[in-house]
Amino acid sequence: MKGFGFYKSKKYLQRVLSSIMLSMVIVLLASSFANTYLLENSVKRIQEDSNLKILTQMQYNFSYMNEIITHLSYFVFKDNLLIPLMYDESLPKMDLIRSYQRMSSILESSSFLHSMVVYNYSQNEIYGTTSNFLLDGGVTKKKISDWLLDPSVSHETSRLIPVSLDREDGEIDAFAFVVTNSLKPFTRNESAIILYIKSDWVFDSLKKMNDTGSRSQGDILMSDQGGRLYSSRKLDEYASKSTQERIHSYIEAHKLATSEPSGFVIGNFEHQKSMITYMADPIPNWTILYVQSYDKLMAVVTQTRTKSLIVSGAMLLIAIGISLWLSYKLYHPIEDMLQRIRFQHPREGNTRQTEDDELHAMSEEYSKLSHTLHEISSEHIVNKYYIRKFMTDGQMFSHHDMISLIKKHRLNIAYPAEILVCVLRLDHFQSYASHTALPLKKMHSFAITNIAQEMMSQLHPCETVEVWGDHVVLIVSLNETGVTDSYQEIRPVLQDIQNTIEAFYGLSLSCGISDRISQLTQLSAGYTQAYQNSLYSVIFGYKSIISSEQVQVNNANKRVSIPETIERKLAESLKKGMMTEAGVELEKAFSLFATYHYHDIQRAVTNLAWVIQYTVAEIMENRVTKMSFNVDYIHHIPQEKETLEEMYVSLLALCTQICDGQKPSNVERNDMILETVKELIHQKFADFNLSQQSIASTVKLSSAYLGRLFKDSYQCTITEYMNEVRLQHAQFLLENGDHAVLDIMEKCGYTNPSYFFRLFKGKFGSTPKEYRMKKSIS
Repeated sequence: MKGFGFYKSKKYLQRVLSSIMLSMVIVLLASSFANTYLLENSVKRIQEDSNLKILTQMQYNFSYMNEIITHLSYFVFKDNLLIPLMYDESLPKMDLIRSYQRMSSILESSSFLHSMVVYNYSQNEIYGTTSNFLLDGGVTKKKISDWLLDPSVSHETSRLIPVSLDREDGEIDAFAFVVTNSLKPFTRNESAIILYIKSDWVFDSLKKMNDTGSRSQGDILMSDQGGRLYSSRKLDEYASKSTQERIHSYIEAHKLATSEPSGFVIGNFEHQKSMITYMADPIPNWTILYVQSYDKLMAVVTQTRTKSLIVSGAMLLIAIGISLWLSYKLYHPIEDMLQRIRFQHPREGNTRQTEDDELHAMSEEYSKLSHTLHEISSEHIVNKYYIRKFMTDGQMFSHHDMISLIKKHRLNIAYPAEILVCVLRLDHFQSYASHTALPLKKMHSFAITNIAQEMMSQLHPCETVEVWGDHVVLIVSLNETGVTDSYQEIRPVLQDIQNTIEAFYGLSLSCGISDRISQLTQLSAGYTQAYQNSLYSVIFGYKSIISSEQVQVNNANKRVSIPETIERKLAESLKKGMMTEAGVELEKAFSLFATYHYHDIQRAVTNLAWVIQYTVAEIMENRVTKMSFNVDYIHHIPQEKETLEEMYVSLLALCTQICDGQKPSNVERNDMILETVKELIHQKFADFNLSQQSIASTVKLSSAYLGRLFKDSYQCTITEYMNEVRLQHAQFLLENGDHAVLDIMEKCGYTNPSYFFRLFKGKFGSTPKEYRMKKSIS
């Protein structure tokens, strides 16, 4: 009861418990019904496949029977001894006797024949062979005649038709097979032979299949076109006409819906649900049926469903126990939190209980804490606002105002202690700004600000604030005035801050330190000085810590450009391709840049880039081939690189490419000459006057030099190459035209037939005529 009271008093716990229990109940029930549904479908599919296999075997047996009967009917109808019996108007006694003897021999040779009847239209007479037909005073003859010649009934030919010959109750005891001279339905205006097949022979397959298993497995039946059912034994449950019509309607509807000759349907008749598997036309106009009780068939499924519900019930009881345990485990942290809240903020006895559940109490406490945090956050924003104002617009405040604001907002700035301003600036800021998402930038800013303040506050009072997004400012209050080694004291702390930020966030920070400030109103000037010092990381490199003493020479330097002698010598070295001299001049230039003021460094490097570009442009004007690098990239170097070392390396690599391009171009010149010679030969091979001397005259070179150059490059003479081109063209004309051989010789630039024939045979192994004849044959 105590446990029940605990759960009853916890509204949120009740919701958790009920949700878990309901989910488990739904899952278990759904799983149980899904399993039984899948099992039922699986049993139906398996049963259908099994039934269709049985019916397929029976279809094969019936088809074989029908084929035997059809062959026999064809043989009988063409029998010369029976033809007179069918067609003669007057039949001699000997012919009649021979015909009867023939019918008797046919009956004796065919064990499945019950009897045989011949109808003679000319005589309007029926002849039969059985003893009943001959000795019962015409009763059997009249029955056959009434059935056969009934004008209201149309008998299909070459089809098994159920009839009753000997039985008086109307049940079939034979199948009639009518054979005429045409395939149209039989009429009394034509002669015919009627073969009566024993019903046992047709139903033998049904009987064997029905007798192989118990009655609970189902019944195998046959159905004619009208839906009447037949079996090897009398089955009262299928005897009524309404039952037969209902089964027939089920099958016809399924055939119409599926357009398949076989399948299975489930229906109700005689107050029983049954599964009917059917296969149409094993014998023309007949259908085989396999009827099974659905309840007996699904007995295993019903048992399985019952067992599944029992198991689900047991599992449900287990699930309730698990739900109680799991809900308490999930609720336990909430209970602990509630106890802590009540311990910290005990409610008064007269306080009105307004909460809906346990979470409402925490919601109230959260609202109070949120309000408190909002007040703290607002105060923090105001503090950072005034710190930024002190640094950027310090002239707006008097000394007295600044002291009042520091006291009012409890800023961690000591006075009258001396102050140092440190600026931590992000290296590679352009790349960082373009590739970093805004939420990550805010997180980095928050981390740098807090880590820097926490680490520096261990040594000196410190305030930090982010400015412009690319740097963080530290206002460090020195503990003692007159300390001369304050830079050396805080430098290790700044290095630790840099290493920590790089280790955790992969960010590199350069630091600038201002001079010591004794007046609060000088904070703005100290910030400007520290920021300017941080920019000199272009000289000292990434993660440098720079004070005013280190850049004193740079700030005092008034030079804004490099001497003209360095520019001139650098240009001359590049034009001559002398990389060593160009590297020396480039190193001199960057040595001077390291002494410039920050604002002049960028300008000087840009001017040097222009000098290199002008030199490259001048070189390219006098070259035949273009250089393989992009000249416009030179201007991006001062903007993309943030340190002098990176700029120097990039420009040095560029100068190396320029000097490599200035190497002697004899190889290029020779290649151009040889390509020109080959082009001339391909264009003018039909010219009789084309020769090595004429080509040398065209390219303005001596014949001997040109011949030696060509032979060294291609291991053949110009004349040999010329003959090669001419003979290839001659080969093409022989294969693709009907020109005379002498015309082809002239078109290829030859004037001497014997010379042309000798060259052609030397290359192709046959004369031009033989070559053409061989190609035309092949």
